Amino acid sequence: MAEEDNYVDKNYDKDSLAQKYNIIKDNRYIMEDAIMPIARALKLPIDDVVGIFASHYDGISLYEIHAYIEQAKMGCLGRKVDIDLGLCWLSDFLGIISKNDADLIRKKVVEDTLINKIDYEKALDKGRKLTIALMKE
Repeated sequence: MAEEDNYVDKNYDKDSLAQKYNIIKDNRYIMEDAIMPIARALKLPIDDVVGIFASHYDGISLYEIHAYIEQAKMGCLGRKVDIDLGLCWLSDFLGIISKNDADLIRKKVVEDTLINKIDYEKALDKGRKLTIALMKE
């Protein structure tokens, strides 16, 4: 009986893993917005990244990944804005502009880029002008 249970468990695990691979590979958003960028950034084969996702998420969670990806885009872009405009220096360490103003600038650049579909460099330039104006007040 124990041998039969072990056989069932192995088959279930194998089928479950195959189902997760299918969920990932059949979902354009997961592939284009998560798997491929991570594979490029880490210089890993796409199948390796798919395997990592399949081992870390259950089937239901895989369907929720798109929402996580959208949050990650905003968060990561916000960090990039901080670095590109030096907001962490100007606000967090030097206190030249307030944390609230830095947050508003960051939010404006991220929204312009992701929601209003303005080119990042143009949105960043607007943020740069706002930052300079605040520094001169």
